[in-house]
Amino acid sequence: MPEGNLLPKPDPVDQRSDLLDGWKEIGVHLRREVRTVQRWEKSLGLPVHRTPHDKQGRVFAYKSEIDLWWKTRDNPPDEDDPSSDGALSVVPLPRPASSDVIPPVPAVRRFPRWLLWGVGAIVVIAVFALGPRLIRVFRPAKIVLSVVPFKGQAGDPEAQRIADGLTEEMISRLGHLHPARLTIRELPGTSQPKLEQISSSRDNGDYLLVGSVRRDGQHVAITAQLVSLREGTRVMWGNTYETQLKDVIDTEIQISETLVSEVLNVLPTDQHQPPQLNRTANEAYLKGRYFWNRRTVESLNTAIAYFRQAIEADPTYAPPYAGLSDCYALLGSAPYSALPPTEAFPKAEEAALKALQLDDTLAEAHVSLGYSRLVYDRNFTEAEKHFRRALQLRPGYATAHQFYAYYLTAVGRMEEAIQERKLAVQLDPVSPLLNSALGEAYYQARQFDQTIELNQKSLELDPSYIVALVNGARGYEQKGMHAEAIAAYQKILTVAPATPSVMALLGHAYAVSGNPAAAQKILADLEKISQQRYVSSLYIAMIYTGLKDKDHAFQYLEKANQERCEYLVYLRTEPFADPLRSDPRFPVLLKSLGL
Repeated sequence: MPEGNLLPKPDPVDQRSDLLDGWKEIGVHLRREVRTVQRWEKSLGLPVHRTPHDKQGRVFAYKSEIDLWWKTRDNPPDEDDPSSDGALSVVPLPRPASSDVIPPVPAVRRFPRWLLWGVGAIVVIAVFALGPRLIRVFRPAKIVLSVVPFKGQAGDPEAQRIADGLTEEMISRLGHLHPARLTIRELPGTSQPKLEQISSSRDNGDYLLVGSVRRDGQHVAITAQLVSLREGTRVMWGNTYETQLKDVIDTEIQISETLVSEVLNVLPTDQHQPPQLNRTANEAYLKGRYFWNRRTVESLNTAIAYFRQAIEADPTYAPPYAGLSDCYALLGSAPYSALPPTEAFPKAEEAALKALQLDDTLAEAHVSLGYSRLVYDRNFTEAEKHFRRALQLRPGYATAHQFYAYYLTAVGRMEEAIQERKLAVQLDPVSPLLNSALGEAYYQARQFDQTIELNQKSLELDPSYIVALVNGARGYEQKGMHAEAIAAYQKILTVAPATPSVMALLGHAYAVSGNPAAAQKILADLEKISQQRYVSSLYIAMIYTGLKDKDHAFQYLEKANQERCEYLVYLRTEPFADPLRSDPRFPVLLKSLGL
């Protein structure tokens, strides 16, 4: 409130019902446009408050103070007042603090009943004839807010990880704010294009949110701007937030909440703000995604615990159901195979369907269900439909491109699979997971040099990333570099002993490199482990294939088929299966898989 504006203290009131949140509510209360009440604050001492953290903070007022201010003025302002913006030409009505007098209802002139029926019939005919057009005319236009992926400081993977987290968090939070009026789009691309280029395309919407992350040791600076594309490239709001890199996830959540609040202050929407996302649920969800991305059996189980916390905090929040689906699906897939597929995938499908029931526009849930439809149900048509729907909803969602490539690999469209994985890496170039996944696509396409190169890059980003060690070693083996492959598998087993998938890969490497005794020993070890926990029959078949024992190989492949082993859908292109392709049993197996 400006200095010198001393008003009598109003009577105590319920602050929630008394609150006017933002310039629009203040204007509605005074029956004036926003520009008018803003000018009254400056020139006439209208009692308006702001949050104290900066000049761009939230604006609010109290009805009781506004009404008291109006009563205490000798000459209430009107549109002819020089302090007004002259937007209205009507005589202002005084605003009493309460409705003291109810004006008498004027007499109503009665019209002949036949005339009323005639007018009513005309209206009905007009509604049926022009209804769709009228709806299009009078329905409020949706505001389109595009989010450019936040850009991390060049050469700093940690800064880029924070930027990626902020991008996902902003899209998630903004997407739930005003579904009837506000559409959120994520623009693809890893670098922020020039605003002039963005504004030249009508597809980019009305407003644009851009941001960047810089890090200096433990100090992090995050900059965000909201740009109006309706008015060229006018920057409507911008701010920089500084924090310490102690708890990355909590920092992302806190900053995203501030950004969402600031964005709401400047977006021209007259809809009431819906309930805020449950902070506890959202924080648990983000932590779950963090551990899901680590891609170990332990991290996947930790992620499940966090997703369940999120669901318990808010059972109506769709994203953690999609996260739960993704965890169960991976636990039932190679190289993890911690659960039998017949146990893991029904749980995954149930969670994905629940997520879509709550929010059928959630791209993550379409990816989750698409993966189960692909590798467990082997319904390739449904799988492609869900992957394409996810990409339509979020073209910049790197994981959707990654998983769509699984479908393309299964149906043998390897060039397209590589392109999808390339897009995923372009969207998130410092992701060890996505670089390794692109290397895997090259592996399926038998371009093994690229496989090794990309997985080496993945290990440079994260030296402990086991999936990159596995995929790189598969490339070594196909190039005949057996010593390098065996060394990689042994390195993994030193930190993750008795991992069936890695043991099977090592057994295969021993077999094809001329050490059948070592391969047979691993076979015996896997048989012992299978007495205690699930071991996929695919792993046994893999070693027998290396030993050129086709009868046992097909025996265990058929058993893996009965187990609904997810990796079988990739047999069409899997290099390890090459020794079996000339056998007449192989096309029969492919046909049973729907391939």
